Amino acid sequence: MDISHLLLAPVRLAVEIGVVGVAVVVVAGAWRRRHGHPPAPRPFQPAPSRPAPPQPPPPVLPAPVADAGFSVPVSMADYGWAVRLYHPMALMSEWERRVLSILVAQAPRGYYVCPQVRLADFMAPRGPDRDANRQAFFKIASKSIDFVVVHVQSGTVVLGIELDDGTHAHPERQYRDGLVDAAFAHIGIALLRFPPGARVDISGYFRAAPA
Repeated sequence: MDISHLLLAPVRLAVEIGVVGVAVVVVAGAWRRRHGHPPAPRPFQPAPSRPAPPQPPPPVLPAPVADAGFSVPVSMADYGWAVRLYHPMALMSEWERRVLSILVAQAPRGYYVCPQVRLADFMAPRGPDRDANRQAFFKIASKSIDFVVVHVQSGTVVLGIELDDGTHAHPERQYRDGLVDAAFAHIGIALLRFPPGARVDISGYFRAAPA
């Protein structure tokens, strides 16, 4: 049996591989002579992320109002919607206007009459507990009295006047009236209440201030 072709097969394979290798070297050398060294492979770089969308510029606030009582800038957008809803209204009812004329005529020299005065404008809590003072203040902060008589020289309230119309019969109004009565009694200021149709007379409740 002739096995010579089997023995020569590896030799032929090696020769063929060598020929291919030489050809590759020759081609690579020719490419380098023409183009220089091939560029080194770049390292892997992730794709650049998308830039964030541009942010809108911050709103430009107006300068603080000098006489607003605070220094924090205020934007018209904060209160413009509310301002557009406001309309003027009468400070007093017809009955209150009539009584005011009577009180002004009866108040002696050295006193004047103020309508619709907030309780917290002439009385305030002064206890040792700050939290208790705050709660006491809130109980009177939104409550006003129909009229007060003020001593001109000292600026102090000497008399309060309430006109008790039909709303004072409601339970929630009676609670408010009880608080007002107790507060006036505690600070030592007289409070007069007049129902509809009653004769208004305050002449006997204060003495005229000296000229």
